[in-house]
Amino acid sequence: MHLLRYSMLAATLGALAVSAQLVACGGDEASQGGQTPDAGTDGSSPGSVLTVSDARAKLYLGQSAKIDGPSVAPGISSAYAWKVIAAPFESTITTESLEGASTATPLFKPDLLGAYTLQVTGQKDGVSSSVVVLIEVIDAPVFWREVRFVEQGGEVLGSGLSTRVGGVHGSRERTVGCIEAPPDGGGAQAMMLLYSARIGAAVGDTWEAPPGQPSRVVFPSMTMDLASGRMKSSLTVATSESTCGSPEAKVLETVEANAPVGGDDDDDDDDVLALPDAIQNARFSPDGNRVAYLYDVGGRSRLATVGFDGSGKRDLAPFHSAGPDAGGLDPDAGTVLVPGGPGGTPLGQIVPRWKDGAHVGWMTFIGPNANTEGRDTWELHVVEDKAGATAELSMTCSLSIPSSFDFLADGTIVAAVRHPVTAPDGGVAAPMDLLVYRANPTTKRCEVVRNLTNNTSDESVARDLALSPDKTRIAFFSGTGLATVPVDGSQPPRFVPGASLGVEHGLGPRWVAGGTALTWGQQKEDQGGGFPVGSGHVVAIPAEGGAQRTVAEGSPGGRPDGDGGMITEYRLTYGFGQGCSAVPGAALTGGVGVAGAAGFVAALVARRRRHSSK
Repeated sequence: MHLLRYSMLAATLGALAVSAQLVACGGDEASQGGQTPDAGTDGSSPGSVLTVSDARAKLYLGQSAKIDGPSVAPGISSAYAWKVIAAPFESTITTESLEGASTATPLFKPDLLGAYTLQVTGQKDGVSSSVVVLIEVIDAPVFWREVRFVEQGGEVLGSGLSTRVGGVHGSRERTVGCIEAPPDGGGAQAMMLLYSARIGAAVGDTWEAPPGQPSRVVFPSMTMDLASGRMKSSLTVATSESTCGSPEAKVLETVEANAPVGGDDDDDDDDVLALPDAIQNARFSPDGNRVAYLYDVGGRSRLATVGFDGSGKRDLAPFHSAGPDAGGLDPDAGTVLVPGGPGGTPLGQIVPRWKDGAHVGWMTFIGPNANTEGRDTWELHVVEDKAGATAELSMTCSLSIPSSFDFLADGTIVAAVRHPVTAPDGGVAAPMDLLVYRANPTTKRCEVVRNLTNNTSDESVARDLALSPDKTRIAFFSGTGLATVPVDGSQPPRFVPGASLGVEHGLGPRWVAGGTALTWGQQKEDQGGGFPVGSGHVVAIPAEGGAQRTVAEGSPGGRPDGDGGMITEYRLTYGFGQGCSAVPGAALTGGVGVAGAAGFVAALVARRRRHSSK
């Protein structure tokens, strides 16, 4: 396949954020040091229990239902007796499966998709009564970006990019927006679609609705007009029930710029150029009604929010990204995107997070090395989501390089960071750990509350953190394994039993089905002939471990063309994650990635030694 001839275009797109995951997240072959996650589980998933207060209800498979008898059956006040009178074929749920069948609030946990019928009988004022409760158990939605293209004799005949949704337990997949197809179907446009898919998945977001309501997805996407040389970066939304032309499947925001030019025409992956105007990240508010995102205009980064319906756009907090005022609020937005990194690749920004339903937090870098790979001094700002709001400095920290963070319920934050530690041999190492930080109330300096992973070597990583819906547990990638850990540090990290190794950087994990399952993009072996690595499966597994399921699978296929040749069809899938799109350096190849990682690890160690000697 000849898509690799378009490496120049690929390099340009990779500069936006996604290809750089190799450096930011710690590398593909890194191992877990320190507290090695245990292989097993002791109720590691908090699960999700919904209160049912109506005679008709819906649950995601994996959730439990606590049935509120007084609300469901107000004509009964005593002598409650519940029983299961109907269940899906092959279900093992019976009356004996109910917990508290003789109480007013029994607990019901279904085992299969489908409809369940429960009946409660009892008395009120000496009069017997009964009520039937219908519970429909449905599949939780999982979104992904998918590229399909057809190639014959080294030439791309056609290609298209779509946003699709399926289910954790195999519900029929479907397209939820219009298929994005380039005008000429050539190799350059196919490569554009490929990187647009990866970018959209890595720095997009999904919001899971209550069972029975449409879930939502938001993602940046990219298009290019080869004739005019203009590139567009857009923020697009859809729902689990939308289709092409639906009012809820639309573009919310677009920035446009001339495509970068330069380099040579050979297949040299060192030709990495910065795209000046792009939407970088997007995150839903807790209720799914608003989206916070970062975007660059003329190389100037800004934080904004907008309603899911496109209303109420607000520019909240532009900030400096380079120069002597790097990291500070920038009313004039007069600075340029940080140009550092291998090959001149711009350093990405940290994905913003919602502190609560009304406030957004984001990180900026400050100090003399703010525009280098070793940018290890940062600030956390928080701003209210309203017009004219003033951002406040929440925390400042040094000697650590964050790649992602989130707010915990008590106002502290958890972050995946490279930081210097004392190695077992007495030297200094810079592993990537999950650290819980709080701000000193007087100085605003960060203080480490606890280290959840306690790694001890440069190669040890804990990355791509995802906070559970109830904010009690964190799912993350430990090397190439999927692990969880409680935020209070009461237990050490544990690998999720049954989760196979191999993950796509920055594309997961995500908590789904009310926090009872995890999904992520799983890396696939290189198929040869230019087939892109890491474009294989989107998988899911119960949060406490179990049987791993394939939600979507990317694969090459072929058929004879009638002239003795073959027509090859490719399906490339990228699952939406909670990943780290902000990166100290970027890479398009493993070699560059390793070199970049080694560079900023060395910088951290050197600064730690200088700091300790003072």
